[in-house]
Amino acid sequence: MGDMLTFLQQYGAALALVGNIVVLVLASKFVTRDAHAASLVERDGRIKVLAEKVDAAEDRVAKLESEFRHLPDRRSVHGIELSLSDLKGELRAMGEQLKPVAAISDRLQEFLLEQAKR
Repeated sequence: MGDMLTFLQQYGAALALVGNIVVLVLASKFVTRDAHAASLVERDGRIKVLAEKVDAAEDRVAKLESEFRHLPDRRSVHGIELSLSDLKGELRAMGEQLKPVAAISDRLQEFLLEQAKR
């Protein structure tokens, strides 16, 4: 026991200094309660902002989905394309049928112009 007492008397100050240094190093390495609480508040604020952004994105997606419901699907578009091609064919046929009528109209106009000159 005497040896222990002698050891502490000789090296006690150095051991206390080393102990204090260890405490300071550990205090600087670990987060304090106040710093931890501040980081939690900051994290909660960021989470709230992100949640608001997600809500806004969900609203936009819902709007787009409702708009897309009113658009025709692939089958409907294909049916419209087929109807348009049929309509083009009918218009070409009508154009061919109207050529003689246009020729008659041109001849009548020429005839009327000649009659007006006399």
